[in-house]
Amino acid sequence: MILFKRWERYLFLEVVKIFLFFLFAFFFVFSLMDYATHMKDFSSDGKMQASHLLSYYSCQFVKRSEILLPLAILIACTKVLCSLNATKELVALQASGLKLRLLLRPFFLLAGICCLFNYISAEKILPSALNYLDEFEHRSHYNGRNRNEPFHVLYLQDQSKLIYQKHDKSTNSYMDVYWIRSFNDIWKIKTLKADPKNPVAEFADHLVRNKDGLLMKAESLEKCFMKGLTWQKNLTRKGMIPIENRKISHLYKMLKNSKGLSKKNYSEIQTYFTHKLISPLLCILVVLGIAPFCIKYTRTPPVFYIYCIGLFSYIAFYTFMDSCIIIATHNTIHPLVALLAPFSLCSSFFCYKFLKSC
Repeated sequence: MILFKRWERYLFLEVVKIFLFFLFAFFFVFSLMDYATHMKDFSSDGKMQASHLLSYYSCQFVKRSEILLPLAILIACTKVLCSLNATKELVALQASGLKLRLLLRPFFLLAGICCLFNYISAEKILPSALNYLDEFEHRSHYNGRNRNEPFHVLYLQDQSKLIYQKHDKSTNSYMDVYWIRSFNDIWKIKTLKADPKNPVAEFADHLVRNKDGLLMKAESLEKCFMKGLTWQKNLTRKGMIPIENRKISHLYKMLKNSKGLSKKNYSEIQTYFTHKLISPLLCILVVLGIAPFCIKYTRTPPVFYIYCIGLFSYIAFYTFMDSCIIIATHNTIHPLVALLAPFSLCSSFFCYKFLKSC
């Protein structure tokens, strides 16, 4: 039984202490930089809202845990294993009859806990956190903060969307609006009243795609009631949840019932479904990758180089996987090939090196 023996509890507590220290140190630095950017967005009538701060940074922690947890595990495992190696404690434990694979059980236990947390988060916590952060960002635009974005997007409940340049708070109207109902049906509107019950448009042009594939002006109205324009009561909230914010189970259902989906939408859903399945396993992968370098016995362990190579490899791998997501969503390469192939190759290499070293 794991953690039953004293040496297991000792190693587990040591790696957990360093893991928590670096995890919250990284997040604290991130929070300070992020707070400098969003300082004005947390205040209401000139007063700071502590509840907004707590909710926002709790959601940010959940969002960043995918990259922060494996990084903290990487540093914690490197620190503890290199210290054990340098002080000859690792050799002493081995001399007592303990195998290296057995000695690494506390490290894999921590990695497994973090892996399980990321899976639970992807299914239960992360979707709500991402939606909250999206709503927070959009509310900042909606409340008239000074922003540099040339346009903004509102996703409506019927899967259509409004693209507008600015919102006039005094008249509660959107200016320079495109209402994209579908690929073949677009409205260009100068002014749109932001009233769910009475959405009146001024100087509206209705564009319809003809048989030749060209958008042609079907009608031009000075003032009209926008029949069929339905949106949620809270205009600052997105009506359509983006694919990357969906639960794993919801993405699976969408893939299972894929009739009516375009090729691009199907690739995007398959990409994020695959990514959400394999990304939590990165916590275990970093232990497999770094352990063989740390437990190798030498008179002068190259600790500095181990840290540098480990951090550089982690950042490079994470960046490469992000690039694979972009390639897969645009259907340049099949999502399963783009995501599973590099992850499987790295996993196979690290497992082989781990088994050979231990």
